Amino acid sequence: MKKKRIFWLGMHQVLSQTELPRLRALGYEVFNPPYLSDVYDQSAVYDWVAPDSSLPNEALEILARTNFFYDEIPPEAAEVLNAYFDAAIVTINPLWLAHFLKAYHGRVIYRTYGQPHSLSDELANLGALPLITERNDFWFMPNTEKVTDIEDDWLRSRMMIVPYCLTPDVVDRRDTWDPEASGAELGLLCPRVADIPYYTTNYRHLKRYFPAKGYRIFGAQNVPVRDEQVIGTVERSEFIRRLSQMRGFAYHYEEPTVCYLPPIEFMTLGGPVIFKKASLLSRYFPADAPGRTDSIEELVKRSEQLRKGDRALSRELIESQAEVRKLYQPEYVWPIFDEAITRVLGDAGTNQAPELIYTPTVKMEAPAAETVLVAFHGFGPLVVHQNGEYHCAEGIARVIRQVIRALADLGFRVVVTSRKEDVGRIHGFLNSAAGRNLKIMVIDKDVPVGSGAMTAIGRLRQIARTRPFSANIDHLKGLGRARDIKNMPRALASTAAVAIFKALRRVEQQVDNFKLANGATPRAEYVDLINADTNIDHVLISHYYMFPELAHLEGKNVVLYLPDYMPHFYKASIEMGATRQSAMVGRKMVAKARRILTNSAFTASYLPKTTLAARPENIVPVPLPYLNGDPGNAEAPGRLGVLPKYYAFYPTRDRPSKRLADFARTVAIVNERLKAAGSEDRLIGLLTTPLTGKSAAGAEEHLVSLPEITDVELGYLYKNALCLLFTSEMEGNFPTQITEALHLGVPVVATNIPLITLELGEASDCLDLVDVGDCEGFANRVVSILEDHAAAVLRQKEAQETASRKFAYDNFKYGLSELFRRVPVANDRR
Repeated sequence: MKKKRIFWLGMHQVLSQTELPRLRALGYEVFNPPYLSDVYDQSAVYDWVAPDSSLPNEALEILARTNFFYDEIPPEAAEVLNAYFDAAIVTINPLWLAHFLKAYHGRVIYRTYGQPHSLSDELANLGALPLITERNDFWFMPNTEKVTDIEDDWLRSRMMIVPYCLTPDVVDRRDTWDPEASGAELGLLCPRVADIPYYTTNYRHLKRYFPAKGYRIFGAQNVPVRDEQVIGTVERSEFIRRLSQMRGFAYHYEEPTVCYLPPIEFMTLGGPVIFKKASLLSRYFPADAPGRTDSIEELVKRSEQLRKGDRALSRELIESQAEVRKLYQPEYVWPIFDEAITRVLGDAGTNQAPELIYTPTVKMEAPAAETVLVAFHGFGPLVVHQNGEYHCAEGIARVIRQVIRALADLGFRVVVTSRKEDVGRIHGFLNSAAGRNLKIMVIDKDVPVGSGAMTAIGRLRQIARTRPFSANIDHLKGLGRARDIKNMPRALASTAAVAIFKALRRVEQQVDNFKLANGATPRAEYVDLINADTNIDHVLISHYYMFPELAHLEGKNVVLYLPDYMPHFYKASIEMGATRQSAMVGRKMVAKARRILTNSAFTASYLPKTTLAARPENIVPVPLPYLNGDPGNAEAPGRLGVLPKYYAFYPTRDRPSKRLADFARTVAIVNERLKAAGSEDRLIGLLTTPLTGKSAAGAEEHLVSLPEITDVELGYLYKNALCLLFTSEMEGNFPTQITEALHLGVPVVATNIPLITLELGEASDCLDLVDVGDCEGFANRVVSILEDHAAAVLRQKEAQETASRKFAYDNFKYGLSELFRRVPVANDRR
């Protein structure tokens, strides 16, 4: 039986001693190329030896002279890869993977070991997302699920967890550490302190807290460091010898998705390790682990205990480490590794692709369901991926997610637009709403393949748009510290080009705003693709001025989502959106739309009177349902910590209409009354936007801001709030905050405005409604809820039941089904 031939793209010293020989021991013929890149890496193997191979000499010569690391793979090397290799394993670097996927069309495993940044984001930016999501022979193989919290769902869905192993030279010395033979020193870790800004910062941090006497800094150094505390680059045997002489090891890093190996190696030798909370190393341990420290000061204190010979602490630490160090031992790792590799590289190995990307077509394919394209790319930069969850502070994005859920439930296929760098987060944010009915259309215009200059220019433009200029300056400083003369001219040229592109971008934005204000709308190639795509039936424009290019839509059933138009009430307020260009774009969007979706009869009544000139017969009010998932009885999300005993909640952005100074003043009045009554309790005002100075109305010490909260956290904060304190003087539609509070049984204290009373009718009488600006009145209602919270909940039961009926999801879904019911449109080619 012919051996399967594997191409292994890796160069790490640890992996070259562990996983590379293990693959060969499993019976595979493995070729690993030499590391020919001029990018220095302290972990790389530079003394390459050609592996035994049955490849033809000509193929071997091509592979041996090709730089597969960082550079694009040339056609002759790609031809060899596709002709002779059954599968490939790409390790660590997403750029290596992106280049490899473009060249190689066979089975690929992407093997990773923890990283401080999102691989999903970087792969999407490198153009690798469609290359991964469209193939059924790709596996993402990280070493632990704990490093994948920051990854997007499209990558996690291809995941198989496989731990990795320490090198034999450490394993062979397992439990040989002798406390009697150790000196009064502790080990620290900081490689490349002179040429990488991140490590330079860490080095200064260590020097500030750990004195030179008694602490040694391990880590390979590209540039010699004149500091006796720094051990520097030494032979591997010398590294282990010196490490085993330490009395302990202090791990100061806090990255939650990276764990450097020296502390694991020291544990394996048998020594005690202490570490900072939040680090991946800390996450391996239970919360009460004796080695965990909450601050750098505590880390220093515990380090001194170890250094001075605290045997009891040392024994306690060592006993607590057994389960964690096991994760890197051969008897644990190799059975899992062997089974995973054998399965993936077996004849039946497949990994179902999610088919995420939508490609426009001019072919008539008669799809099984009508397709709605949703313009969403403007919200992409606002979507946040945090602790494995996706959320967006922009309310309209949350509404559109609910619209997409309803459309999917109605049987529509949904395509949303996204820029390349936002695909993963947009997919993660919307995937729960539509599942496999959701596809993403990437609107970025690709640079023609084969144009090296255009590719470089495109990359620099991308950097200028997404990366702070300080990153370029930091890179230059790092090259200067490393005396890297060779790469300095290229870096200077790149920095200058990015500066120019940033300046040009500012000018372009100013010119675009001027054009918009004077009636000119931009064109975009993706709009032409939508127009030509006969499979797209409907287009939902999700904001009235964010997508001006959609004024050029043709032959589609266009629905505009227009929940409100606040400039109608705040005509001179730029902060409320009253600009000439937004009004101009809004008029074009209203004119383009066959139907306008809004969420209240009140909004429908005033939109025709605005400068947007909406026609009454085109406006369809569909009340919003509860937008959030049910938080159930979940425990407090860890990031929130312990909540105040009593707090009034108002999740909103700071806008003049919100009157947040009234919110702060009400909190201050309530606390003045509590103090006067001799109570030690205090009311906290919990907002999602910071308030200071005059806006805080003297209540700063009792105001808390949580600007970035997930959907789960939002639901939890509502359920535990004393009340919703809604101080807005004007809303464009029925406030989602009131819908949410009523849904979750939270007492509502709110302004007496028509939007609330008209939508709830007589049921609004049982809410605690107060005239706009009446802070004493607000305080009266809050104090009454403090005195009897249960009575307040019971008093608002009728409003809760009315809202539950009126804002039911099924009503919302039915309204949308009528809105997107197919009707003939101009230039319809069906």
